[in-house]
Amino acid sequence: MSYEKFCTGCGQTFPAAEDSCPRCGKACPNENPGGTLPAGLYLAERYLIGRVVEVDGEGILYEAIDRESGLPVVIKEYLPVTLCSKRDEEGAVVVKAGSEVPYKTTLVDFVDLYKNLMQLNKKRGLCRVEALFKANNTVYAVMQYQKSVTLTDWLNRQTELLPFERCYALLEPVFEGLSAMHAAGLIHRGVCPENIRITPDGGAFLAGYGTLALRSLNSELKPCLYEGYSAPEQYSTTEFQGPYTDVYSLAAVFYKMLAGTAPVAGAGRGDGCPTLRQIGAQVTSAVSKAVDHAMWGGVEQRTQTVALFAEELTGGARTRAAAAGMDATRVVGSVPASAAKRKKGGLSDLADNKPLLIGGCVLLCLVIVALIWFGIRGQVPVANSSSDLSSSLTDSSSSGSSLSSSVQPTPTPKAETVPNFKGELYSDLQANSEYQEKYIFNVTESYSNNVDAGKVISQSPLEGEPLPSDHKIDLVVSKGPQYVTIPNYLNYTSGDVLSVLTAAGIKRENIKFVEVVNDGTQVPGQSVDGDRKPGSTMNPETDAITVYMAGALPTPTPTPTPTPTPVPTTEVPLEEEKDD
Repeated sequence: MSYEKFCTGCGQTFPAAEDSCPRCGKACPNENPGGTLPAGLYLAERYLIGRVVEVDGEGILYEAIDRESGLPVVIKEYLPVTLCSKRDEEGAVVVKAGSEVPYKTTLVDFVDLYKNLMQLNKKRGLCRVEALFKANNTVYAVMQYQKSVTLTDWLNRQTELLPFERCYALLEPVFEGLSAMHAAGLIHRGVCPENIRITPDGGAFLAGYGTLALRSLNSELKPCLYEGYSAPEQYSTTEFQGPYTDVYSLAAVFYKMLAGTAPVAGAGRGDGCPTLRQIGAQVTSAVSKAVDHAMWGGVEQRTQTVALFAEELTGGARTRAAAAGMDATRVVGSVPASAAKRKKGGLSDLADNKPLLIGGCVLLCLVIVALIWFGIRGQVPVANSSSDLSSSLTDSSSSGSSLSSSVQPTPTPKAETVPNFKGELYSDLQANSEYQEKYIFNVTESYSNNVDAGKVISQSPLEGEPLPSDHKIDLVVSKGPQYVTIPNYLNYTSGDVLSVLTAAGIKRENIKFVEVVNDGTQVPGQSVDGDRKPGSTMNPETDAITVYMAGALPTPTPTPTPTPTPVPTTEVPLEEEKDD
């Protein structure tokens, strides 16, 4: 590939080392930092490189123009500073001596990431990856350019904290984009306000893609983590990352938006970070608990998927609305339907006759009190003298004792208890009008190998326990046995194999690694095969998968130098001189 600049004056190319076009004289100065591609470079005979936008441990991000479409794009050049030393005169990346293997390994990870992202271009909430090509001894990823600002800048322009409903509506496309990535076996690992972009029309999308090595400590690359937003396991050298890593970061973004401050850096809940309610954020208890659950430091206790996080964030609001609707139904249900309708030529409805109703109720109460009073007066004689009073009290005492023996105390109503729903079809509970009026079912779904799909696995409160005052019953409903399609896990490091497979729902304890002999063509430490092929299905709860990892490169056996065979020599006797 030619290492040339493109002149916007005459449309010709010229050597990249020149600062002006030798044909038309137009100045084309390079304002990009040393070691990066110069501004004005004509890359792959198609893209016109602009200014450097960002540099991280994985490479360099440039603004550029696609000369074929005339549209602006963003280009990521893979150039890890820890593994590369410089460029040669033609612009090719020069790998440091001894770093050839990790450079190739991380380059493969970079290519795989952006190849997979290209398959998600129709998904909402993600920055589109439009092309991927090789040049300059490295790889370039071309992404769509959208006019936007970072969420950080957007929040700084707001004059007050936003309510939860506004925050959730703004980030809903990001939820969709992350869910699509996880379904494809990808993990973002860099969700933060700097990598969430807000467009002028109020849309949001996720950018800032990075490989596992970029988002972890002690890797081959210089790590790029985000204080307060990177999950605790990203700072660990022993813990694995998964979809729950992105859930933590997404919850941290909500924390920032709702509280006005980022969470404590590197500490999840349970490790020193207060909840939203504890710091005085104006959110409901349900929202605070959802963010708290999603930011738990231990991955086993944390919300595992983006979908579950969204359900916990919004479920509280739906439950409260359902409870309010049920209470209203009970009140309205005690009023005859005819009284709730306005009849032509008749009385007004109940809402227009409140004074009349109140007056009638007061009059009725007075009549009842009077009847009770006169009834008591008819049973107790009037005392006209002290003797009469004494006898009256005596009679009254004896009659009172007999009265008290005949009147039984009002029994305390027995508290209503929760019936058994386990094993019932949830569709039957929905069709039961009595249940729908009496209970508020909060349902979550879970895979089960023991309970048929659609049936209730568990409930809270349990059978026989008192019915809560809000009549809320939590049900876990079976989705039946889980069978997942095994994603591609070949040519990955062991850490990325675990990330890809666990993102598909396969339990970690069911993933086994076996090292196999390297035939000399494989990258050491990468997956080369397995006992279950990508694209096949398995039950992630019960089935196991074995992944074969390439071992170290074989040590070349030196070829022995053959010992030369001595050539036998035959002595030829000299002829005796003859006498003349």
